[in-house]
Amino acid sequence: MSEVVLELNDVAFRHQILSPRLLNPFEKKTGPGIFSINLTIHKGQILGLVGPNGAGKTTLLRMLAGIFPIDKGNIMFAKSNSLDLAKISQTDLRSIVGHMPEQVRWQGKISVRNALTDIAEMRDATHRVEGILKMVGLGDIANSSLDQLSQGMRQRLTLATALLGSPKVLLLDEPFNGLDPVAIRAFEKLLYQLTAKGVSIVISSHRVAGMVHLVDRLALLHQGQLLIEGTLHDIETEFDLSNRIEIAGKGQIPNFERITGNEDSVIESNESDGNWSVILRSTDDHILKKLVQSDHHILSCKSKEIDIVEMLCAATGQNLDEIGFGVIASSMMPYRSRGEEE
Repeated sequence: MSEVVLELNDVAFRHQILSPRLLNPFEKKTGPGIFSINLTIHKGQILGLVGPNGAGKTTLLRMLAGIFPIDKGNIMFAKSNSLDLAKISQTDLRSIVGHMPEQVRWQGKISVRNALTDIAEMRDATHRVEGILKMVGLGDIANSSLDQLSQGMRQRLTLATALLGSPKVLLLDEPFNGLDPVAIRAFEKLLYQLTAKGVSIVISSHRVAGMVHLVDRLALLHQGQLLIEGTLHDIETEFDLSNRIEIAGKGQIPNFERITGNEDSVIESNESDGNWSVILRSTDDHILKKLVQSDHHILSCKSKEIDIVEMLCAATGQNLDEIGFGVIASSMMPYRSRGEEE
C-alpha cells in the first residue's frame, strides 16, 4: 500500500457569481463548483484528473493550491515520518504544494535566470534557482531572454517556479498545451524523474489519450462531482470495460455468439464495402484460432486499448455529445445538487 500524502474529506467549494437582476446588479449568487469530494493523493504517484470542460478540474487544483477557500470539509496531511493524518490549514497547504497554472505568459528581454530569481526572492528560495534550472533542462539557456523561448521551454520555466518551494505535491493544469510530441515526451520524462524522488503529481489535461500511459491513478469528474477514482484497471473492471478484443476481417462477418458461446459477446459491430470490424467481450485466448478454423478471413486481432473517454461515458451514463452539452449548461448556470431546494 503506497503512502498517503494528502487526503480530501468531503471537500466543497462554490463560486460566487454576479446576479443578472437589474434591481441589484451587484448581488452575488451561488454558482457551480466542487461538491463533497473525497480523494487521496499518494506519495510518488501521478493522479490524472479527467472530465469535460466545466467538470471542476481547475477549481479542484486551485483548492489544493490554497487559492480557493474550502467551504466545507477538510484536507488532511501526512507529516514526515508519520502515517497519521492531521488537518492542514490553507497557509500550511501552500507551503507543501507547487502549482503550475495553465499558460503563463513569459515575455520580455529579462533572462530566464533573472526571471526565476525574481520569483525565488519572494519565496526565500534564491539558493534553489541554479539547481532547479538544471533539473528542468533550462541550465544551458538560462541567459536567454524570455522572448527567445519556445513554448516547451516556457512550460519548463512555469514548472520551475512551481518547484521553488520543494513541494511534496505538484499541481499541473494543462501542462502539455502548445507542445509538440517531442516536447511532450521530454516533459513526461521530467515528471517521472520527480515522482522517483517522491513528489506526488496531480495533473489535469485534455490530452486524454496520453494520460493512459502517464498516470498511476485516475479521477473522473463531471459537473463538480467525483464519479470514481482508482487505477485504470480498477475503473475498467468497475464498468466492465476489460477483456475486450478488436477483430477486423473481410467477407462474411462471423457468428461470434456461436463461436464464443455468449449471446452478449459483441459490444460493437461495423460492416462496410466487404470489410467488417467488431469489438468483442471475451476471455478466450484461442478466439483467433477458432476464427481461422472457421475459414474466416481475419485481417487483425488485438486487445482493445484502454479508452478514458469511454470510461467517462460509462461513469456518467451519457454519450460524448451529451456530456459536452451538459458541461456547457453547468458552466453557465448554478449547479443544484439532488434534493436541494430552489
